[in-house]
Amino acid sequence: MSDHSKPRVFAYCRASTKKQVESPETQKEMIQKYAVFHNLGDVTFFVDLATSGKIAWEDRDAGKALTGQIRKGDHVIITKLDRAFRRLADCVVMLEKFEAMGVKLHVVNMLGGAIDLSSPMGRFLIHILAAFAELERAFISERTKDGLAKRKHDRVAHTRFPGYGKRWEKQWVNGKLAKVAVPDVDERAVMKRILQWRTQAEPLSWQEIADHLTSTLKIKTRDGFLWNTNRVRRASVAERTLQLLEQRGDDERAG
Repeated sequence: MSDHSKPRVFAYCRASTKKQVESPETQKEMIQKYAVFHNLGDVTFFVDLATSGKIAWEDRDAGKALTGQIRKGDHVIITKLDRAFRRLADCVVMLEKFEAMGVKLHVVNMLGGAIDLSSPMGRFLIHILAAFAELERAFISERTKDGLAKRKHDRVAHTRFPGYGKRWEKQWVNGKLAKVAVPDVDERAVMKRILQWRTQAEPLSWQEIADHLTSTLKIKTRDGFLWNTNRVRRASVAERTLQLLEQRGDDERAG
């Protein structure tokens, strides 16, 4: 067998940015013992130092370098899944890629023992992990939607922008200090003037309104920017919507 076709053995280690139990040296020792026990041969190590687990494998320096070198038949050894992958979804994607390439991935500490994820049992685990990854994404999506809905219902900050005519103000909500949307009197006054100029007998154009606010009145937006046609148009629509909602509320209370 030529050197080019001979399977090679690579190992990936990652040092967390936080204090960790397994240092890269400890990971190397575990991998080396595993390789010797399974008679895999010499190991070439790739190590990412002080790299956050939130960064995907192929976006890390060592992870990217390792991925660029592997070929069919090669072995890749890691100590634990969370040393290599930031979440199950990323793990599944990479495992499927390795499987398609014919690369054998070994996880030293998997379910209390060493697992070759290119074996029949390993492929079974890939499908199990895929199912858990899908379930994880569904749960996260559900929790996110429920959380946003509740925050929106409580008028608690759920986006950076509270909406035209409103501003964020810190208040106590359910025993916690949170940003709550409250009326912005100053911005609302500008919005009313914009709508008035736009709906008067001889309406001003969006550009004329923007120029008037910026050049004549020297009024800037709440975040300190100059008014432009897009902001003027959105403020006008928002003011119209707020007035309709207020009118509806008055009618309901009167009824």
